[in-house]
Amino acid sequence: MASVVQPLGQARPSVRASEAEGLRWYRAFVTRHRFLGALIAATVATHIATVTGVWYHGLGLTDLNWPAFNGALLLPTGSATAQFWAGTAYHYATGIGLGLLYAIAIHPLMRWAFKSTSLANLSKALVYGIVLATISALWWVPALFPSLNAGFFSSNLGWKIVFGIYLWHLIYGFNLGLLYNPLSAEELAESGT
Repeated sequence: MASVVQPLGQARPSVRASEAEGLRWYRAFVTRHRFLGALIAATVATHIATVTGVWYHGLGLTDLNWPAFNGALLLPTGSATAQFWAGTAYHYATGIGLGLLYAIAIHPLMRWAFKSTSLANLSKALVYGIVLATISALWWVPALFPSLNAGFFSSNLGWKIVFGIYLWHLIYGFNLGLLYNPLSAEELAESGT
């Protein structure tokens, strides 16, 4: 019996069909269990963005360690260990909370602009990430760290920091939109799942 070799980069039709079915199942799950889907998406988005933020030096950027920033705010005279754990808990709670806010309140308001296709859901979350980055660069960093003398829009910290703030929040938004990807009402009815 001769085996059939697929050209490199091309999946067999049965594999593509099962992948599409898995994606439809996941999107239907998120549609039916929005809070749980949002919780999963927000947790993963926060984690991936947080990890990439401390790897920025690999891109020639300044690392953005938001848990360390939060720890310094919460426990300015605490030990490094206490700051790390307090900052990490606070940072993850904030990221997950903002993800839940997006899924429960913001995403439904954006229905007028975009339908609930995968691309539209991703676009909505990227817009949300840009809004969060703007708030961070414009208010959060300058107001909460006056000793940094961040200046307007954190511009005194240099372009790498401002770029890093936007990159961090775009990574967060990308993963949030990738995983919080509910079906439209029409797609849900068609899927039969």
